[in-house]
Amino acid sequence: MSDTTQGKAQRGARTSAPTAFGAASEEKIATETLRTEVPSSVVDLLDKGLARAKDAHEKAAAIFEHSTEALDEVYSCAKRGSGEYQQKLVEIGRINANAAFDMAHELAGATTLPELFERFLAHQRKQFELFTAQFKDLSALTQKVVTETTEPIRSNLAEPFKIAS
Repeated sequence: MSDTTQGKAQRGARTSAPTAFGAASEEKIATETLRTEVPSSVVDLLDKGLARAKDAHEKAAAIFEHSTEALDEVYSCAKRGSGEYQQKLVEIGRINANAAFDMAHELAGATTLPELFERFLAHQRKQFELFTAQFKDLSALTQKVVTETTEPIRSNLAEPFKIAS
């Protein structure tokens, strides 16, 4: 290669190194300038958006906490009602089992066929009356459990809307 070619290559290498360094320096200055020159209207807009987001988060947290408390109360009422219902069913089963043994004892004591039918029909009448009373008791208990279980939902239904507004 000639001296002129070498000289151009060396000058190009010398000028490209400072230019690359200079470009990085200019980019750094430009980004610093951009960061400090954000218009105040944009900052205000971002602050308002952040304040709204915080307010929405606080309201949502309050609503969820209130709803969780209401659901806990519903669960405890439903659990208590379920226990009462189970106790009533066990009591009804015990009464019906005793009535079946009583019927068997009465039928075993019958000496004639008409007496057997008479005792059987008398027992069936008592069982029908007993069944009707048991059905009324279960219906009343079911009504009570449903009312107690849904009361927290009804009483606390409007509260989240008050919190949200």
